[in-house]
Amino acid sequence: MKRLVLLAPLLLGAALAQTTTPPNLTLQSAVQSALTVGSTVRDAQAGVTSAAATLKAVQADPSSLAGDLLSAQQADALARAQLAQARLVAVQSAINAYTTVYQNQEQLKVDALQVQVNQKALQVAQVKLSTRAGTALDVKTAQNTLASSQQTLSDDRKALGVNTTKLANAIGRTGSFVVAVPPTPPAVKSGAALASGYPTLLSAQQAVETAALNVKLADNEFTARVTLNDARTRLSNAQSQLSSTQKDIQTTLATALRSAQNAQAGLQTAIQAEANAQASTSQDAVRLKSGTISAVQYQQSQLALQKAHFARAQALVSLWQALATLSVNSGEDNTGFVASTAPAASR
Repeated sequence: MKRLVLLAPLLLGAALAQTTTPPNLTLQSAVQSALTVGSTVRDAQAGVTSAAATLKAVQADPSSLAGDLLSAQQADALARAQLAQARLVAVQSAINAYTTVYQNQEQLKVDALQVQVNQKALQVAQVKLSTRAGTALDVKTAQNTLASSQQTLSDDRKALGVNTTKLANAIGRTGSFVVAVPPTPPAVKSGAALASGYPTLLSAQQAVETAALNVKLADNEFTARVTLNDARTRLSNAQSQLSSTQKDIQTTLATALRSAQNAQAGLQTAIQAEANAQASTSQDAVRLKSGTISAVQYQQSQLALQKAHFARAQALVSLWQALATLSVNSGEDNTGFVASTAPAASR
């Protein structure tokens, strides 16, 4: 117990230093790095280059069969669709990693102030015990509470280190980051449309195209009827799978849209709650100056305000992450980042 109490100034100082260091990374720059340096987009771009080269070779070969040409065309189209999707996934990874670090930073501010409040509570309990206005049990309880808050502060500082490393991996950069407050997210659209080139859907559509071609090629006098029947069965199965895939994707998309809409509403609620807490703390500052409340009571008011700040930060994080998820599930950018930062696909 004494060890934790003695460590309090060190932990508190480290936490405050972490949260007051000027930011050296913005969300925009993190996303830009993920799109230009990260492996997700780079690997997908390599796939586009390879598929385009294969298609060019097949088109240039006069002996290429219809099935070979269709396969190469489909592979090229799918690679391009996967590149577009890879950009959205890279943005999602960057946003999730960045906002997690931001939330960690804000959590440390709450932790640090909570330790200060609990330190003051222990001092009060000790004074009351010395004047016989309190009990040894009160002191013991205050010590335990302080120790718990110190441990939380220590754990959250470690979590910040871990999540900062994850952020570096997500954006393809090295170093230690202090992230800036994320900007205000774009408004959630009233409806979310599925991109025509959504990879999962495109793959299912291509399976139908391939099966249809096989039926066409088998529907002649010199192909065994059993081969034609098998081709028709595969076409029917592919069409059924396409229908099922469309339903699954639409269900997932609808869920993602609702989550984003709920997160947007949650942010507005948190902003109002923060404003209310700010007004209350401002009133308490006046009351402190006039002597109608104690410094200890005012410190509690400051803690309540810091918690309201954190709740708003959590809501902001939830909305950004929900928009990133909606983008990945629709194949269309809902974050505002891809259109402004994504490089054009090579052709």
